[in-house]
Amino acid sequence: MSFARIALVAVVGLGAAAAIYGYAYYKFPPPGSQAPGSPTPPTDMAAKPEESPRVQYDICVNGGFARAHAAERRIAACAKAIISRTLKPDELAFARLNRGAARMALGDKVMAADDFTEALQHYDSAIDPQNPDALNLYRRGATRDAMGETDRALDDYSEAIRRDPKSPLAFFGRAVLLASRKRAFTRAIGDFDKVLDLQPDNVDALILRGDAYSQLGQPGRALADLNRAVADAPDNAQAFLYRGLAQGRRGDDKLALADYDRALNLEPRYVDALVNRAAIHASQGRAANAIGDLDAALALQPDNAIAYYNRGYAHFGQRAYDKAIADYDDAIRLDPSLGPAYNNRCLTRAIAGRDLVQAMADCDAALRLLPVNLDVRDVRGFIYLKLGDPAIAINEYNAALAIDPNRPIALWGRGLARIRLGQTKEGEADQAAARVLNPNIQRQFSIYGLK
Repeated sequence: MSFARIALVAVVGLGAAAAIYGYAYYKFPPPGSQAPGSPTPPTDMAAKPEESPRVQYDICVNGGFARAHAAERRIAACAKAIISRTLKPDELAFARLNRGAARMALGDKVMAADDFTEALQHYDSAIDPQNPDALNLYRRGATRDAMGETDRALDDYSEAIRRDPKSPLAFFGRAVLLASRKRAFTRAIGDFDKVLDLQPDNVDALILRGDAYSQLGQPGRALADLNRAVADAPDNAQAFLYRGLAQGRRGDDKLALADYDRALNLEPRYVDALVNRAAIHASQGRAANAIGDLDAALALQPDNAIAYYNRGYAHFGQRAYDKAIADYDDAIRLDPSLGPAYNNRCLTRAIAGRDLVQAMADCDAALRLLPVNLDVRDVRGFIYLKLGDPAIAINEYNAALAIDPNRPIALWGRGLARIRLGQTKEGEADQAAARVLNPNIQRQFSIYGLK
């Protein structure tokens, strides 16, 4: 039923970001770009190469921050380098930063926080406020960004750029923060432009600039960047993920699904590709396929709130309401600010005919979190119809129709409410308009007991 909504997930950096809500927790320098000053392995080593702390450090810090498929190896290498007690203070801090990033990629936020705290303490003490070093400013910004200190991270990136206007890392870090946390996509594009001026072959900047264009509703520019990224790096799963998102935003689910498939062929443990592919399966009525993908995603990342939310949607599509409610419970437990989960749990409880008072409490929470979301108004109107209070239902539908007068759910719901209040002529006019906009609208209501 179109009351409920599914969420898409896009990754900007180390963590998940829900494409339609802008959740993003972490960021990372572009894979394949070694940070300036990172050491290279010495050629003469007393220990075996694979056992050398210097080689382990090199594995730990080079190639950008790890995504999930490479995170376990990165964590192991960082740990060996750290416990070797051979690292200089700045190397130790950078190893902790990289290990924290890898832990976050696997969803281990508690252990990651410990690494980030240690790294931040080092950078705070190492940076001379009178003459700060651009690289350390960037690394402190990355650490603060990972810890959610958005404004302070932005200050560090900006100061690093002022100190070194040719630092692609600082431009990249600021661009990702602007896109993911600030939703300032135009500003982010400006920074990605700078990265690509300095590093024309930086595929990750190309991918994320493409996503920023897509978020701004410019599919031509978005796909130009993303097609180039796929051509330049055909083994880069992230390029296919973001192109899939761009294709989905322009309404081409077939091409989006093909891109998610390609991403998963390259990285079978790519949680965000699993979640997004599941979203398409669910929206097209393939609930079993969606649940399979989401089960796999949650096995890899059991604290992924969006995966629980989307699996709840898929269970709802199968009318497995108890399972749907349980998944929404978990989504809300992991992310109490996830308004759509309250909205869908409200609807599911109402349809299941259980605890309508608690259902309305969920709807109230959804309205507080999403005060201008029309789906919330639709569901609240539906609940009031179920509760036998058509007058209040009309108020909810009126609020939705004031913003979108061609909303079939709201028109049909208001029509039902008006008829129940004896306003038959007005109600039938609403329903006639709703049928023109959506010929299946009556069936969508009748399935759940409202005729």
